[in-house]
Amino acid sequence: MTTPRPRSTEPLTVQVPVEPIRPDPVPDAEEFSVVSLVNTVLRHRSLIVSLALALGFYAGLKSFRSPRLFTTEAQFMLKGARAPTQMQGLAAQFGIAVGGGDAGQSPQFYMDLIESRPLLYAVANQQYRIRTDTGLVAGNLATIYNIRNKNPAIVRASVTNALKGQIDEAVSLKTGVITLGVHARHPGLAVQIARAVLDQVNVFNLSRRQEQASAERAFIEKRLGEAQGELTQAESNLQSFLTENRDFRSSPTLNLEFDRLNRAVQSRQSLYNALATTYEQAKIEEVRDLPVITVLEPPDYPIQPDAHGGLRKTFLGMLVGFAIGLVLAFLRDRLAANRVLRSDEFAEFTELKRETLRDLTHPWRPIGRLLASRRRS
Repeated sequence: MTTPRPRSTEPLTVQVPVEPIRPDPVPDAEEFSVVSLVNTVLRHRSLIVSLALALGFYAGLKSFRSPRLFTTEAQFMLKGARAPTQMQGLAAQFGIAVGGGDAGQSPQFYMDLIESRPLLYAVANQQYRIRTDTGLVAGNLATIYNIRNKNPAIVRASVTNALKGQIDEAVSLKTGVITLGVHARHPGLAVQIARAVLDQVNVFNLSRRQEQASAERAFIEKRLGEAQGELTQAESNLQSFLTENRDFRSSPTLNLEFDRLNRAVQSRQSLYNALATTYEQAKIEEVRDLPVITVLEPPDYPIQPDAHGGLRKTFLGMLVGFAIGLVLAFLRDRLAANRVLRSDEFAEFTELKRETLRDLTHPWRPIGRLLASRRRS
């Protein structure tokens, strides 16, 4: 007979395995695809179309209201590379190679010269006469453009910048012909400015060439005096030798000495002759005033104004508006996605943004909070 086991007074519990509660997975950001792009465009079509139409209308209206411009063109080219400088020619006579061409004779140099501020200011200071609806206007470009300021430097910079925006230049790589274009509100003013630019280019060339020739002439003149002294000394040495050695043919040593002295005289004589010729050429170059550019096509009086290009500018404005609308649409979608994915962070961002704007509009509040925190500490 078995003894029954005493029954426990505690209630019997059954252990049931319980799975841990897992947070819902955060959905990943929507991957980029063509469909998502189309959906974004369609979802924000009102914003995109409105921006495209608004910017296109603004660009077209601005183009229509802009003043009509007249353009004249002129073409010129160099008369040919300048002859070697006097120093290069002199060095070549003695077999010394002086490398490098004159970079100042390249078409690119003249294009940079046209855009240089000294030349543009010289053009702006010329006197112009144009006939407008109110009558005849005469004066320099600062007067015609109505640029007034007590500071001459500001006037100079303003008129130079205005003139630089009116001038275009291009060069033909095959022929080296430079095309000069000038835009102005009055056709007569465009022609006069183009002529003034050509004149200033020629003036610069003349002054540059004459200054270079003057410096070379001064140097050669000094060297010519030194060469004459060396020639005189060599001739004196030969004369002294002949005086002391009347019968030198019978002595090999004296023959060699005579040949050496005679070669020195001939060398000094050749150098002196070359310097004398170069000196005369430099004197001619110093006073030569022939133009070094050839004007192939002088500026003509423009008959019709330039086209506004309203359709092209309107289309470009619509493209810019469409692009800005796309960017804003994607930003709005991204902010909406962040609001769903990171609600806590987005809520904190919204609150911080609200507080920052409140502090900017009420700048005394941050100061008050700072003082209160210092009192508590």
